[in-house]
Parts: sequence; C-alpha cells; structure tokens
Amino acid sequence: MKVKRAFLILLLLTSTALASEYIFSMKVNVKISESKIDISPKSFNLNLQSGTEYVREITIKNYGESREIYFESFIEGETPEMMDVEFHDTFGNTIYSSNKLTIPAGSSDSPAEVKVNVHISADESANGSYTIYIQAKET
Repeated sequence: MKVKRAFLILLLLTSTALASEYIFSMKVNVKISESKIDISPKSFNLNLQSGTEYVREITIKNYGESREIYFESFIEGETPEMMDVEFHDTFGNTIYSSNKLTIPAGSSDSPAEVKVNVHISADESANGSYTIYIQAKET
C-alpha cells in the first residue's frame, strides 16, 4: 500500500514537473512597434483662475499604419487634484480608454493629421500656474 502511494506521489510530481517545463518552454512572439505618432504640443502651461474652463487644441500626426489611441495627462502645479482634463474629438465625443480615437494611416511624406480639443476644468480653489503633459496610449 505504501509502495503504491509512493509511486502515485512520484508520478504526480513527475507529471507536474513535465507540465511546468512545457509551459515555461513555449515560445512567444512579441511584436514591439516603434511609435509613429507625434503630438503637438505635448505639454502647455496655464495660469488658472478658479472655477474656469480652458480649451486647447492639439494636433496628432500619424506617420505609420492606422491606430486607435486614447490620451493620458499628468498635471504639475499647486493643487493638481483640483483639475480635470478631458479629450474630445472635433465632433465633441470624449476620448478615453474605452472610446478610442481612430487615427488614419499616414506616411513620412504625407502624415495623417487629426485635431483634438483638450478641455481643462479648474475647481473653485484651483488658482495658480499649472503644466499639463499629454501622452497618447495604445492598447
């Protein structure tokens, strides 16, 4: 009985080791693509008055194949948590991770160009100078 149990445990350990070896030895192809998207401007400075909203236009140029992107922003200033930044296409649709902006294909000679409006809202207590940094993201 002990021999059978020892044999079963040995068989179980061996099969687990073989399965682990198979899983970790599988080949994976990872495609790393160079970004061919340019945002202009990538950042801008604002001197805010409390309770106001600003709109800035940015231009996205695509030198490669068609892409779906959204944007992330980073705010530097006295009270960045009092600021809200949203991105809208020219039709007023909000761009975010679940509602991406499709940028058509372009080339180095003729890049596709898309305009995006950046809406910056300041709470009542958000006075001062701020810098907003913008980054395009793909998934």
